[in-house]
Amino acid sequence: MPDAEIVVAADGAVEDIAALAADSRARVVPVPGPSGPAVARNRAAAVATGELLVFVDADVVAVSDSIRGMCRLLESNPEIAAVFGAYDRSPAETNFWSQYKNLSHACVHESGNRNAVTFWAGLGAMRRAVFEEVGGFDERFARPSIEDIDLGYRVHRAGHQLRLDPTYRGKHLKRWSLRSAVVTDIQARGIPWTQLIHRYGALANDLNTSWGLRLSVPLSYLFVLGLLMLPFSPRWGASVAVVALALLCWLNRAYYGWFRRHRGWLFAMRVVPAHVLHHLCNGVSFLIGTAAHLGTRMGLSVPGALPVTDWTARQ
Repeated sequence: MPDAEIVVAADGAVEDIAALAADSRARVVPVPGPSGPAVARNRAAAVATGELLVFVDADVVAVSDSIRGMCRLLESNPEIAAVFGAYDRSPAETNFWSQYKNLSHACVHESGNRNAVTFWAGLGAMRRAVFEEVGGFDERFARPSIEDIDLGYRVHRAGHQLRLDPTYRGKHLKRWSLRSAVVTDIQARGIPWTQLIHRYGALANDLNTSWGLRLSVPLSYLFVLGLLMLPFSPRWGASVAVVALALLCWLNRAYYGWFRRHRGWLFAMRVVPAHVLHHLCNGVSFLIGTAAHLGTRMGLSVPGALPVTDWTARQ
C-alpha cells in the first residue's frame, strides 16, 4: 500500500537492518532483548501513526493485496474491530512436517467460524482504538506463544467483533520438524492456551477447540491403549484400536478430506498418525495447563504458569 507506513520491531537484533529497511522506507524500532513478540509488537504499535494496525510475523510473506484487503474490510465495516487471515496452501519448506503443520493451519482457518473470538497476529489487522482500549499484547508472554489469542479473547470480551477471512493469505517460511511440532504443541501453545481457556471460560466450538477436536483427544488415547493391549489381549487390543481409529477418522473426515483434495491420498494417510500425535500432545497440555492454572489460583508458584489476572497496559 503506497500510503502505509512500515514499522519493523528489531527485537534483540544482532544485525544492522537499517539499509534493508531504508530500501522499503521502513522505520526500525530497536527493542532490547529478545523480549518476545508481545513486547516487540507493542513497541512498534506505539510509534505507528495510522488508525489501523496490521501485524505480519517476521517469517510470513503476505500474499499480494492481502494487507490492502484487510484494511478495506475494516474501513468499509466500522462494526468490525479486527480481521485476520490464514497461511496459504503452498508452504515454503517442502519436508512433510512443514507441509503438514502449515497446511493444517490453512485448513482449520478455512473451516473456522467467520465471527471469531480470537485473533491471529501472523497476518491480522486491528483498529488502533480497540488495540489501545484493551492494553495491547500481554507483555508477560516473554516468548513466542499465544499472545495473539489472548489479545483476541480480550477484544471479544470487550464487546467488539473479530472477523476470520481466509481470503487474506500469508506464506509461512518456518521449517518444522517432529521435535519442534511436539514442543510447540505442548509448551508454546497447548499449556498456555489451556490456562487462557480457564481464565476466560473460552472453550468455543471453533478452530482448534471444536467439539470434534476435543473428542479426538480421548479417542487418540484409546487408540494407543489398544495398541499397548495387543501383546496381552490381541482380540481386545485390536478391537479397541480399530474402533477408536475409525471414530477418530469419522470425526475428522472433513479435515482428512481437505488434505486428500489438496495433497492426494498418500499425504492424507500420513496426516492421520501425525494428527493422532497432535491430539496426544493436547491431552498432555490440558492436564499440565489445568494443574498450572489451579496451582496459581491457590497461590502456589508454578513454573511456566500464566498469571490468572488479565493484562492491562499499566502493568
